[in-house]
Amino acid sequence: MHTPDLIIEKNKGVAHIIINRPSALNAINLEMVRDMHTYLKEWATDDAIHVVVVSGAGEKAFCAGGDIRTLYESMKGGRQEHLNFFKEEFALNEYIYTYPKPYIALLDGYVMGGGMGISQGASYRIATERTKLSMPETAIGYFPDVGGSYFLSRCPDSIGIYLGLTGKSIQGQDAVFSRLADWVMDSSQLSFFLQALETLENSSPLPGQIDKLLESLGAANHAVAASFTAIGKQIAQCFSLEAIPAIEKALQKLDQEAPAEWISEALKKISKNSPLAMAATLRMIQAGKSLSLSQCFVMELTLAEHWMKIGDFIEGIRALIIDKDNSPQWRYTTADLSVEQLHALLPELYPH
Repeated sequence: MHTPDLIIEKNKGVAHIIINRPSALNAINLEMVRDMHTYLKEWATDDAIHVVVVSGAGEKAFCAGGDIRTLYESMKGGRQEHLNFFKEEFALNEYIYTYPKPYIALLDGYVMGGGMGISQGASYRIATERTKLSMPETAIGYFPDVGGSYFLSRCPDSIGIYLGLTGKSIQGQDAVFSRLADWVMDSSQLSFFLQALETLENSSPLPGQIDKLLESLGAANHAVAASFTAIGKQIAQCFSLEAIPAIEKALQKLDQEAPAEWISEALKKISKNSPLAMAATLRMIQAGKSLSLSQCFVMELTLAEHWMKIGDFIEGIRALIIDKDNSPQWRYTTADLSVEQLHALLPELYPH
């Protein structure tokens, strides 16, 4: 079965959703969100389906996010499609967390933005040596949504704040270290893994069988070569602070305590990304630590709707994706954004 941009396959108890827009790095649009949600609900009560696998067509990407150009056209035209997309995308994302059957996301290639939304709630998040995982929204004047306030706030040692503010792309080992993936497996084993899923016995618990299968193929459920083991202390030292200026100052004072290249990269990202988007991201992740999954999605949706009036999203997309002049004119500087100003601009992130 096919929809315009999804390949749907079912065989021997395994249902597959293959995102089929390789030329667009498998970016998802509203129709795809709706189709995915429909199929997942149908399979949840289908006794013939035991496992669901979500993957991306081609070798470059699992899913590199939402269809930004379509969202841009809706926002510029004063239409509602972008808001409908956020509402339905978040509903799908939240549903995945509570899916009643094993839901396996193959994080092979780029996993960005909306790709994180359809994978972070998975029972099995399987990375490979080709994984490039990121939440790069602050570079286009937006914030890490799709549950980012939930899953980034639950990364260890302020790594989630580091990833959210800088948009840094990480590979499979660091994804497992950050609790944003569960397993790392060599991409050459993926086809064997998919074939073997069809041999599982539904008479015994599937998770135990899937774990044994992954182990038999050389997959590891712990990081063995994560770069974060070398800079985790410095990330915690800097990105646990309460405000962007304090984080910048802490990075500048690290001197020889961390690799100079890493410090320079982090400072460069923070200097270029939208100050308002970074301030919102920092506060959102801080707030998300004490919120439930549902509360995080409610907060993000409220902020997304408000963001269209106060944020830098349209300008960021224009500068980096449409005109590609890479010179966004952000509404605020970091110096403009006092605590009082942030309270006034982002009341949904400061609940009483």
